Amino acid sequence: MDGENIELTERSALEIAERSLALIAIIARTQQQEWVGDWSRRFGIYDYLSEEERRFFDETSPSQQTIVNFSWRVEALASLVWALGGLQQMPPLSEQFWVLDIDFIEAAMKSPNAFRLSATKRSSEEIQEMEGFLYHQHWRVRDKQLGFNVGASIPPESGEIPVDDLNSSVVYERRYGMSWVVGCGKDWDNVPTDT
Repeated sequence: MDGENIELTERSALEIAERSLALIAIIARTQQQEWVGDWSRRFGIYDYLSEEERRFFDETSPSQQTIVNFSWRVEALASLVWALGGLQQMPPLSEQFWVLDIDFIEAAMKSPNAFRLSATKRSSEEIQEMEGFLYHQHWRVRDKQLGFNVGASIPPESGEIPVDDLNSSVVYERRYGMSWVVGCGKDWDNVPTDT
């Protein structure tokens, strides 16, 4: 960032709700759910897809690796749902969380327009605090992956689990989603995740 101070603008509750609907569509597409094409077009959700998501959504035979990569976005969705107040607390970073089974998401799927228009989000303070927490957990994971493992010698802070127990993919995706919420990146496909 060349020493510049870049001011971030948090995404609105409406933007987070629309992005959540887009991720629901993408995750359903990874599971080859036949209803998702009609659902996404009928409710205008196709319009919320990013460029990369549209390519995937429209592809007739995506590779298995592409499907796996997009399926991990369910963890980014957990961060968005948390930001909208659909989860009381962030699920543990040690394991995958299937967010599509919660009532909040089921209601969004049944009435996407009502979900969009009634969306509210947590306070900026809570969102900024969570993004900082997830950034730190991502730093711990990267530190270990790079072989420094400084984080292993530092006792975990309140709310942290030992670095060896963190699921690196879960941490990355949750951080990606929350960084987007706080305004990082020009769009969903380009969220920086430097540590």
